[in-house]
Amino acid sequence: MLFHNHQQPLKAPNGYKTEVYFSNWSVYQRSHFAIDIPIKYYTHIFYAFILVDQQTGRLKFSDEWCDLQMPLKSATGAPVVGNLQQLFSMKLANRHLKVIMSIGGWGTCHLFEAVMSDKQKLANFIDSAVEFVHEYGFDGVDIDWEYPKNDKDARNYVELLRGLRSKLPNQFSLSIAAPAGAENVMVLRIKEMDQYLSFWNLMCYDFAGEGWSKRTGFHSNLFGNNGDNELNADNVVEHYKRMGVDSSKLILGMPMYGRVFHGVAKPEIGHSFSSSVRKGPDVIDTEIVDYKRIPLDTEVFDPRKVSACNYTGSSQQFIVYDNAQSARIKAGYTRSKQLGGGMWWDSCGDSPDPAKSLVINYVDQLGGIDVLDKSDNVVSYPTSKYLKDLLK
Repeated sequence: MLFHNHQQPLKAPNGYKTEVYFSNWSVYQRSHFAIDIPIKYYTHIFYAFILVDQQTGRLKFSDEWCDLQMPLKSATGAPVVGNLQQLFSMKLANRHLKVIMSIGGWGTCHLFEAVMSDKQKLANFIDSAVEFVHEYGFDGVDIDWEYPKNDKDARNYVELLRGLRSKLPNQFSLSIAAPAGAENVMVLRIKEMDQYLSFWNLMCYDFAGEGWSKRTGFHSNLFGNNGDNELNADNVVEHYKRMGVDSSKLILGMPMYGRVFHGVAKPEIGHSFSSSVRKGPDVIDTEIVDYKRIPLDTEVFDPRKVSACNYTGSSQQFIVYDNAQSARIKAGYTRSKQLGGGMWWDSCGDSPDPAKSLVINYVDQLGGIDVLDKSDNVVSYPTSKYLKDLLK
């Protein structure tokens, strides 16, 4: 395979970034906490999501209990309160780990539109973002606007990034969760945005799915037609490069979950399905499933498209996903294309088995943890009240 090689690692200028989004709601039904993330293999954790008050434009927490108040243990075992104190303790224990707040998420485009419709709301958004960084110990700001709809939104996005970059001290990063679908990418003023961004997290997943596709398809393929459409990660990367973004600022997004198609008569992409067929003892009654919960007994890997699938005939269930082999090939691709690194949604999904773990296989193929970004995080937040007990 072209990208399966064991040559001397090609290091990114400051080391590769390996990033993962941590969803605050995962502490509930999934019983997954920030402290469970294997930070040896990660350089950045993105905290999802911070929301926006539609009336004022100021930032607000989506769940203050788990964000700021839940009794937890620190990286040393001492008591802390809230996910954000736990994450800060992880930063203190690992000076290469950055924690970024991600603002927005799916279904929040109306909040960004409300902010951008009023100059005072925009000013409040920017000022409160800077305040959150200093109060809660973040190393940067990530904007997840899904998605700007037209050129007015695109111009406003540039203005939002310009304002944030002008108010954020240089040691703090500014990034976005960047779309992959052509209709969303074409709206963006990429070159104008790029001057303000530290890096771009390319969401190279959800290319196909039961909720919108006409046929079964790989949802995170690296190359070629995925079975339902022409979307693939390589085309996304090349488009952003053609628009003027340096490859070292492009972070390849990958899924830690599979997408499920129901009512599939044959185990192949490009086949019809019926979402109403959800029968059988092994059926997964959702459209997505954590990678670690996918049954691997009937796994098939497509080395041309670089994606895995699993089919259960008794329930006519077809699952598409990245596996360990996908991760290793995508790491080779990252090196070959001189990208900035890799990103995953979300941290709960990875397998605890090192042989199957997506991030471990990816990092090993990159060249091991020694080739990762080793720049220091920020641990000085003298005005923070929330972190004061940890800063003593």
